Amino acid sequence: MDIKNKTIILTGAARIGQEIAKSLKEKGANLVMTYFNSPDEVGALGLVVKADVSRQKDVELVVKTAKERFGSVDCLVHMAAIYEKTDWKDLSEASWLKQMDIIAKSSFLFAKIAGDQMLMNQGDIKGKMVFFSDWSVMARPYKDYIVYNVAKASVEALVKSLAKELAPDILVNAIAPGPILKPPNLTDKENEEVIANTLLKKWGGAKEIAKGVCYLLDTDFVTGHILTIDGGRTIA
Repeated sequence: MDIKNKTIILTGAARIGQEIAKSLKEKGANLVMTYFNSPDEVGALGLVVKADVSRQKDVELVVKTAKERFGSVDCLVHMAAIYEKTDWKDLSEASWLKQMDIIAKSSFLFAKIAGDQMLMNQGDIKGKMVFFSDWSVMARPYKDYIVYNVAKASVEALVKSLAKELAPDILVNAIAPGPILKPPNLTDKENEEVIANTLLKKWGGAKEIAKGVCYLLDTDFVTGHILTIDGGRTIA
């Protein structure tokens, strides 16, 4: 799919999302980006909409705004998530619901609401969706992140189910990032451990994720796939 003049909804457009937004904008896409706290999170690369991605009414507003402004909804890149530690003693129904809603429920809501709009488009391929998982959840889940691990694993299951449900009209895939951006609070020891356990011995950088997103939006013969971009971390 040539994304020039196509309308793409991008959620979670801070940090790595900024690089994705720039790459999509350079290719001529119409961007509709969500923010929760401040529009500065997503910059000035497209239309911005305030939204709690775990609420159906907010998701409906984002999709409606995209359709009314640009005439169609062609692609979805859903990155919005939280990454909260929940060790055993802090596990609760509230902590479970919070992350499951923001990560897993939001993925379902955007898939259904944006997907219904995509199905109205013309052409053999009516739309594309890209979701985000994590390199670790299916192979080596993080300790003390039970809810996050399960929520991201749910996204992978949803992607494969959506790909089958919506084929051949809508292609649905996900990216599972590994060590991409060094967290600001990472200690030197922790950084050394990451590098030692990554085959390519470095952090990947946000541009590598942007390349992956562009590939999945460009290709017309990949669906139901989890694209791992981790510098070899999974097999190290």
